[in-house]
Amino acid sequence: MITGISFGRGVIFHDSRVLACAEVREGVIHVWAEKITLRTIGKLWLRMVFTLPWTYQLFHLSLILYLLYPVWGEISPWWAIVYAFGFHFLFPRRLKMFHGAEHKVFSYGGEKKLEALAAIRQADIVNSGCSTNYVTYFFLCFLPALGFLPLAWSILIGGFGVMAGYLGQKHLRHGMKPLLALSAFLQRHVTTREPERLHLETAIRSYLLFQHYRKRHTAAIHTKEAAAS
Repeated sequence: MITGISFGRGVIFHDSRVLACAEVREGVIHVWAEKITLRTIGKLWLRMVFTLPWTYQLFHLSLILYLLYPVWGEISPWWAIVYAFGFHFLFPRRLKMFHGAEHKVFSYGGEKKLEALAAIRQADIVNSGCSTNYVTYFFLCFLPALGFLPLAWSILIGGFGVMAGYLGQKHLRHGMKPLLALSAFLQRHVTTREPERLHLETAIRSYLLFQHYRKRHTAAIHTKEAAAS
């Protein structure tokens, strides 16, 4: 299964074995691809954290320091989990545009290539498999529970909501339509933004590189297996 991840500077497409990244640095699109390892995951997390605007990074640093060394009264560290789930609704503008470009590449039914950029621009910005679904499930269960349960238990209820939503998407898709419609509304109006050409080209290049590298990696595995037999 192909999965997409957007970050503050670009878009990543991956499966369980390899990933490809296209990112914008000083107005130029750079691409790279490699087999997924712990080192690769580290590179991914560095991009997700340190490509956010400086205001976000300063707030995150302040939040960590405050949780470690509270000054104006202690804040429960459980709120950090709630913030992590809610961060989808706080994406900076550029990240929303890369997120929208990622979704449009997924939604486009034709061959995904740079020559089809204009058609990809017209594709649906909603992705039925977006992680916004799970954020929606979390808060639909967490917020009512918070009215009568302690914070930690409310987060646990939210976690159960995520698991139930996952199973519902997998086995009861028709019954999930109202929740998926809510997630689609949030994707369209909150967690994504209409991308510009640079964001679309970045997402397309990432997808093309992923497809190329995955084929090459699969061919290398088959060659190795054939040689071993």
